[in-house]
This record gives sequence, C-alpha cells and structure tokens, in this order.
Amino acid sequence: MPVSARPLRHTLRLAAAAALSLACLSAQQAGAAPLPSAPAGTTAGRAALSPERLADGVRGRDVARHLRAFQRIADESGGNRGYNRPGFTRSVRYVAGKLAAAGYEVERQRVPYTDFDVAEERLSVRTRSGGRQVPVLMTRFTPSTSAAGLDARMVALPRGRTGCTASDYDGVTARGAVVVLARDACGFGHQQQVAAQAGARAVVMYYPTPSPQNNYRLMGLPRENFVIPMGTVSQTDGERLARQAASDEGARVRLTLRGDDVRRTTVNVIAETRGGDPDDVVVMGGHLDSVPESPGIDDNGSTAATVLQTALELAPHQDRVRNKVRFMWWGAEELIDVGSGYYVDHLSPAERGRIAAVLNAELLAPSNYGRFVWDPGTGGSHRIAELFAGYFERRGLPYERQDPGAIGSDHLVFQEAGIPVGGLDGGNLQVKTPEQQARFGGTAGQMFDPCYHQPCDRLEAVDRTALDTNARALAWVLGELALRDGAVRGIRAAG
Repeated sequence: MPVSARPLRHTLRLAAAAALSLACLSAQQAGAAPLPSAPAGTTAGRAALSPERLADGVRGRDVARHLRAFQRIADESGGNRGYNRPGFTRSVRYVAGKLAAAGYEVERQRVPYTDFDVAEERLSVRTRSGGRQVPVLMTRFTPSTSAAGLDARMVALPRGRTGCTASDYDGVTARGAVVVLARDACGFGHQQQVAAQAGARAVVMYYPTPSPQNNYRLMGLPRENFVIPMGTVSQTDGERLARQAASDEGARVRLTLRGDDVRRTTVNVIAETRGGDPDDVVVMGGHLDSVPESPGIDDNGSTAATVLQTALELAPHQDRVRNKVRFMWWGAEELIDVGSGYYVDHLSPAERGRIAAVLNAELLAPSNYGRFVWDPGTGGSHRIAELFAGYFERRGLPYERQDPGAIGSDHLVFQEAGIPVGGLDGGNLQVKTPEQQARFGGTAGQMFDPCYHQPCDRLEAVDRTALDTNARALAWVLGELALRDGAVRGIRAAG
C-alpha cells in the first residue's frame, strides 16, 4: 500500500481509521444445487468442488510456499520487489509461470506510468556541539533542491504547534529556513503548504509511531500541492533535530534532495477461468509490487500469494465454475493504484457491467495483526462483507468492520467505477487498542504492522495464524461467488 497525502481516512495514506463496532450478522447463503461430481484425479478428492474444499487447499502453509519464493526473489534483487526494480519483474515471472503450468492462459497487460527516480538524498546538521549526517528519504514527486543543495537555518515549532495553521508560525522565523515537523492529522501536504507560505525553503518531516526508528518515504500527490522540497527522517532523528533547533539558534542544515520524472511501463498479470458465465465475472486480485525500500512480504506478498494459491487450487475445475473468475496481480500499486487504475480506465461500459464483484486484500498477516472486514454498510459491497462476516462467525474468529476506504488500495478504483468490492486487511500503521488486544491478542500500544514499508517486512515477520485464517477466508468467499449463483445474484440485487 502506498503512502501519500490523501485524507486521513485512508490508512494506506498513513492514516488511522476507526474500526466500526462488531456486528452479529450471518452470511447470506445461496441455495443453488451442488455441482456434479468432479472428474477423477482432481484436487477435490473426486468430489464436487465447494467453497469449503477450495479453502482447504489455501491453507497458510500452502500460501507460505509462495511467500518463501517472494522472499528469495527479494533477497536476490537488492532486498526488495519494488514496482520499478528487478524483484518485481522476477515476481511476475514466478506468478505467470505457476499459472501457465496449471493450465491458465496468462496475459501481461502493459501499463505505462510516470515514475520518480531519486538521484540524491542527503541531510547533514551542524550545531555548536558538532555535525552529523542524518538518513533522509526524499518525498517522491516533490520539487528538488539545486545540485549543490541548500544551506539554511533549522527551525522547529514550539511544543503543541503542528504547523497546520498560519498562526502556528507566530513568533517563528521560518523565512529562508528548513522547518522540522511531525506529521499531523491535517496531512503532510497541507503542513508543507503552510510552511511554504511562512517562507520556509524546505520541510523535514517525521511520522510519530510506536516504532520511532522507522522511516517512511512519502509521495507528494497530487504534486501541484507540493511547492518546496520535502524529505522524511525517522521519529528518533526528527525529534532530535527539533530539540537541536529549539536549543541552538545557530543550528543549520545542508539538505540535498534531487529527483526526476521517468516514463516506465509496468504490467498487470491476468488469468481467468475458461468456464463460467462471462456476464458475471468475479475478480480476485492483489498487488504484486513492494515499495523499493522493502521486500514486501506482508505488504502485499501475503495477498498476492493467496490469490495465486487460490487460482492453482481452482485450476483443475476452471471449466466448471458457475461464474467466470478473473485473477489479477496489479503493478505499481505503491505509486497509488497505477495498474488497477489503468485496467479500470480501459474497460468499456459493457465490460465494467460484467464484473459482479471484486475481492482484494492488504497486509493479511502482520506480526501484531487484527482482522478487518471492509463494509460500507449498504449495497453489493455490504453483501460481500456479510459473506466474510458469516465465515468468521461460524468459526469463532473475531473481526471488526471498517469502511473500504479505510485501506486505500486497488479495490477503490473499482468502487469508484460503481463495482461492488470486498476484502480484508490485518492492519498497518494503526495502533492496537487494549480492546483490540483482548479481541485479537498481540500487544496494545503498538502498530498492527511495525514492519510496514520497512526492510523488516520479511517472511519471518509474518504471523502464520493470521495468514492461515485470512487466506482461507478469501478463498472461501471466492468459492461462494464462483460456484453458487445465489451469492452473485444477491450482490447484483443489492446494487
């Protein structure tokens, strides 16, 4: 999931969404007749494929095999599977190869996009007590400094001021300075604008979390809102810089942030069942790329691997599904839904109308996991949420409901096109409450995923219990939609 300056309701835009109260609603079960017996030799044990049997083939240990492959790819590709890096290309080959071997026709949809390459990012601070280098990440798509960088005073706001309003700069000589700010609820894009209006030459931002050593690269989108250079540092470094600025009027920084737009092409990987009603298509997808700073095993290898294992388990039965299933792995989601946006934008109105439902997921198995079902409360998307809710309730698994917009990801472009969406996430930058600790276990006061967009988002940080339960849930709901007429009819009827 990408990090941008969109409203706080999007957790992928580094926001914390309030989880909705638990609802005791059972899933709507379809009354369709069972399918005829499967041919001998299929993975369904010579019996009719059902949602339960499909889910039984998508256990955590089955999904983990693909996660191990993604981890190997990252390790062999500079530590990441970034959308513009060799690790993504190798991930595409891995997924496409598995699908082709299982009997699917695989399409690689080419997607042109504008990337932003960082050429240089350097920050040094000088105070009366000496100087030091501070690791800094340039915010993508924001203005560059000159090649020589800028040498300026460093200032910070008095305690209690956020930089969200012009009055926060009263008594602060920001003109010509580099301002150190903590990311606040008004949004880092807005904070940058207010700093620029106060005369600041650049902003150094940090994001306060219970993991203060983490640093998060941000994206300055929409880019017209960003008018001065901006970089991020860890909370540990940011708070130290703020203290130095407050105690030493002579504190100065040299900041060099340089980057350029680059035209590139990514791909969406697409495979669909041969059979099934082409007028009732069920899309199951997840993004295949990581950020360039991380292996991306939970974000979002956990979903990409679950979708792959579901496709492989369904492969022997793909001629016999009621509704056509289209499996998709998106490219460049971490640049704000590039692959999925391109796909939806290039569907005709008739093609959009044939898509009955979209299943997506994010961060299925963080180390301090929760379980969040996406539910807008009405319409076809609510009917999908009821399927997930019924699945979890029958198994005594706790969950919470939240609006689909609380996690910004590929499903939102389908939602904006009027297509019902549903899915799950395990939580990312939100901080687990004591009530959620009682519900899910783990540790209150810590983020659900302390490795979100960090180098530690590796296989060993994945919670295997969460992976098992959430992967099975996604496969089961896909089975309901693919194999039973009633589930899709209910979604269509709800609008």
